[in-house]
Amino acid sequence: MTVKNSQSGNPVGQTFFVPEELPLGIRSYFEPLQGNPDRSFVDAAEAIERKAKIENHPFFKFGKQSRQAMIIWTSQEAIVTNPFSQILFRVLSNVKNVHVRSILIPVVHGEHSSLRNGIAYKSHPWLIWKLCHSLKLSEKDFRPTKAVINFINVLAAAADNPMRALGVLGIGNELMLLAEYRAVESCFDAVCPDADYKHFLDANISEDETHTKLIGNAAAALTLLGYNSDDFMAGAEEGVKARVVYYDELLKEVRNYK
Repeated sequence: MTVKNSQSGNPVGQTFFVPEELPLGIRSYFEPLQGNPDRSFVDAAEAIERKAKIENHPFFKFGKQSRQAMIIWTSQEAIVTNPFSQILFRVLSNVKNVHVRSILIPVVHGEHSSLRNGIAYKSHPWLIWKLCHSLKLSEKDFRPTKAVINFINVLAAAADNPMRALGVLGIGNELMLLAEYRAVESCFDAVCPDADYKHFLDANISEDETHTKLIGNAAAALTLLGYNSDDFMAGAEEGVKARVVYYDELLKEVRNYK
C-alpha cells in the first residue's frame, strides 16, 4: 500500500505495506518476535566508538581556551539537534514491526519530553535553545558550517534503511555523545561558566546510555525479521567517522574565526 496524493493520485512518502518483501510476510508487521537474537554485532559496533576516542579530539583542547569556540559549537549543535529529533521519527516510521517500534519510543520521547504549559520543557532542542539565549546568540549566529551540513546529510541518508540508521544514530550519536559531551562540559566549565549548559548536557548524558541500549535491542530484534547486522556495523562506522569529521571541520572553523 502506497499513500497517494488525494488530488493528483501520485505516490507520496514511503511504501507502508508490502508484506511480500518481509521474510514472515504479513506476520512481520503484527506478531511479537520469537527467540533471543544475537547481540554480538552490537558489542562489536560499540568497540568502533571506543576506538575513536572522540574525547581526545584537539577541538576540546582548543575549546578550553576559547569562549568563541564554544559559542560556535553551541550554534552548530543547535542546528543539528532539531533535525536529529526529526530524523528519529523518520527512522521509527520505517520500522515495520509494531513491537520493535515500541522499543524505540522511549528514545523519541527522551529527545522531546512531556509538555508543561505548552512547552516541551526537557526536550533537547528546547534546552539547547536556552543555552543559545544564555550566550546571547542572535539570528545571524546560526550559520550552518560545512561540518554541520555534512553530519546532517549522513544522518538523513541513512534514515530509510532502519538497520543502518540505528547504527548511525545509536553508535555514532547516542553512544558517542557520552564521552563527547563530558569533554564539552569541561570546555564550558573553563570558558563559559556563566552559560546555561548544564541542563542540556546533563539531559543528554543521563539519557544516552539508556538510549544506546534500546537502539541496540531494536537492532538485534530486527535480525529476527531478516535484517542484516552488517548494515548496523556499516552505519556505526559511518556515524562515528562522520562525528569525528564534524569536529575536524569545526576545529578549522573556530581557528579561522575572525
